[in-house]
Amino acid sequence: MTEIRKPEEQSVLFGHDSAERGLLELWNKKTIAGSWMICGPKGIGKATLAYRLARFVLFRSNEGEGLFGDDGLPSTLAVPETSSVFKAVAQRTHPDLKVVERSLKEEELKSRQAVLNAGKALDEETEKNRKRFDEIRISDIREAGDFLRRTSATGGWRVMIIDAADEMNVEAANALLKSLEEPPEKTLILLISHNPGRLLPTVRSRCRRLVLKPLDDTIVERILSDAYPDLTDEDRRSLTLPANGSPGKALEFAANGGNKLFEELTALFVSFPDLSVPALYEFSDKILKDKDKLKTVQELMLSGLSKAAVSAATGTVYPAIGNEKNVADRIVSKIPLLKLMDLIDEIRSDFADIYLDQKQIFVNACLKLQRGAE
Repeated sequence: MTEIRKPEEQSVLFGHDSAERGLLELWNKKTIAGSWMICGPKGIGKATLAYRLARFVLFRSNEGEGLFGDDGLPSTLAVPETSSVFKAVAQRTHPDLKVVERSLKEEELKSRQAVLNAGKALDEETEKNRKRFDEIRISDIREAGDFLRRTSATGGWRVMIIDAADEMNVEAANALLKSLEEPPEKTLILLISHNPGRLLPTVRSRCRRLVLKPLDDTIVERILSDAYPDLTDEDRRSLTLPANGSPGKALEFAANGGNKLFEELTALFVSFPDLSVPALYEFSDKILKDKDKLKTVQELMLSGLSKAAVSAATGTVYPAIGNEKNVADRIVSKIPLLKLMDLIDEIRSDFADIYLDQKQIFVNACLKLQRGAE
C-alpha cells in the first residue's frame, strides 16, 4: 500500500481540472481575492483543492519563480514539493496560513503539551484520536479574526481555511460575517462545506461559490488501485460503488476492510425479511470494537438502502457486487417505497446520534427494516 496523504500534504488533485483552470484564470486577472465557499460531497477533494490553492498563493507571495507559462502567467496551481512553502503548508506552520477547525478539548491540549515539554515527538495515531469539541465555536472564529487583523508575516498574501464551515455554531457564524464581507487586501478566506444548506443564509450570500462534483468511478478506482495495488477488481468495485464518487470515502472503506465488511453485511440480509438476531448481535459486537469500522458499516448500509430506493423509484438498475442486487430486490419487494425512504431517514438520524448505544442502534436499524416488511 502506498502512503495516503492528508489534504494539506497532497501534491496531486484528481478530477477537478475545470475548477483549477477557473481559479487560475481569476488569479491571472487579479480578481481571486475575497471569500469563497468550496462545496460538494465529503471526500471528493474540496480540502485538497483548498490547500492546493493556498500553497499556490503563498508560494507566489514568496518565491514565485518556476510557475510561468510561455505568456508569463502561471499555468498550474502546482507547487514543487521541495519548496519551503509546500513543506510549511503540509505541516500547517506557514505564518500566513490559518486553519480553523473544531478545537481540541482542554485535557487534550494539556496532554499534547506534556508530550512536547518532554521533548517527545507527537504520535500521529494519538493526534488523530484526540477529542475535539462538537462544533466550531465563537472563540475559534475570534482567534481567526486576530489572524486577519495582523499584517502578513511575509508581506504578501494570507489564506484562511475553515474546515468544515458546516460545523460552525450560530454565534461563530455570525462572528465571521464582517470578515467574509470585507476581507483584508490580498486575503483569501476558503470555507469548505459538505452541506451548504446548514450554513446561515448570511454566510452563503457573502461568499463566491465553487461547486465540486463527485468523481467518475473510473477515477476513484484508479486512486484505490494506486493506494491498494493488491485489491482485486471486484474488491475495488465493491469499495467504489458505495463511495458515490468520493475517493476519500473509498480510501476510508479500504483502510477499514470495507470489502470484507460489505460481504458480511450483505450476508445478514440474504433471507430478508428473515433475520438472525444472534447473527446481528455477533456482527455488531465485532465492529463495535473499532469505531472506524462501525462508521464504515453504517455508511455501506445507508448507501445500499439509498441505491435500492432510487432504483425502485426510477426503474433504473444500478451496478451491484455479489449478492447486493438480490438483497436490494428483496428489500424493495417487501417494503413499500415511501416507507423505505422514511426508514432510511430514521436510520440515518439514529446513526448520527453518538450518545446512544451503537451496538443496539445497528441491531435496531436492521429490525426496523424487518418490521417495515410486515
